Amino acid sequence: MTQSDLIAAPTNAPGRGFTATTIFIDGSASGIRLVKSFASRLSVLVLPFSELARLKERVRPWDYVVYVIDDPSPASQQETYIGHGDGERRFGERLGKALSATTLIYVVIAEGATFDKVTAPYVEARLISICTSLNIPLANSDLPMGRGLGILDDLEQLVAHAETLLFLAGFTRIEIARRNPPTLRLRLSVTTDRDEMVAMTQEEMTLVPQKGVQYRLDCRNLDSVGYGWNDRFYVMPGSDYARRTRSDLSYDNRRRRDLLEAAKWVGPASRTPDKMTLNVGFHCRSGAFAAKLLSGEHIDEKSWLAVETKAQTCGGPE
Repeated sequence: MTQSDLIAAPTNAPGRGFTATTIFIDGSASGIRLVKSFASRLSVLVLPFSELARLKERVRPWDYVVYVIDDPSPASQQETYIGHGDGERRFGERLGKALSATTLIYVVIAEGATFDKVTAPYVEARLISICTSLNIPLANSDLPMGRGLGILDDLEQLVAHAETLLFLAGFTRIEIARRNPPTLRLRLSVTTDRDEMVAMTQEEMTLVPQKGVQYRLDCRNLDSVGYGWNDRFYVMPGSDYARRTRSDLSYDNRRRRDLLEAAKWVGPASRTPDKMTLNVGFHCRSGAFAAKLLSGEHIDEKSWLAVETKAQTCGGPE
């Protein structure tokens, strides 16, 4: 390909002080595009997912990349997927056939050794975290980077550049969500599992009491209601939440309780000073998981009793 084969157009990101150039590699906006800026070591390749084989023309097998698979069509209900890997990665293999004809892949590439086995998954993880906090629907089930994601100041510029270039390339979901930030986070997690605590939908609020098996938490004097349904455990809004966290609770569960309170999923209760109230119903992986979060102590699923059961399983208040 010669320079004369390229059509370049300047693209500006309003309010960002960031100017990039869009190069139409195929000579039209419907083909492969390259978005780059002299202000960044990153650039973004955009192409129809159906033409994924052509990515190897531009990315070497050993090059680390971060990528976003998304259908930008206004009526699309397809969830976005964010990943990372090298040029030999089978992009989108976890999505199966759940891809529309208008699906695009945005590939963030980097100069030299900017992306490696640390920086690429960090940028991926931060983009997933940003989308999760903005309630952008993702097909990702996991978060990379181990048991948690600490902010690395030295790498945050890469995250900002990736986000800006993706926006200029046409992936606008983050920008749109930032303009109207959610008042309530729908997912909370302290590990790699994005489904640790997921807020119930209105449909689930109706279906779960009809379809699930009802339980009450038999621990001290907590009035908390849960349901087992569809391989998940659901805790209903209005349930009691112990204000005090006991010393025997694990570090991760203490962090989860901090998250519940910081995200306003629980709030003060008017009845007693030692309790709070669950404002947001949520589902999690098990009754044992839910019991620990609500009680603030190390108890298990045996503390949940079917509504007709009266046995005592948890000690009284100290």
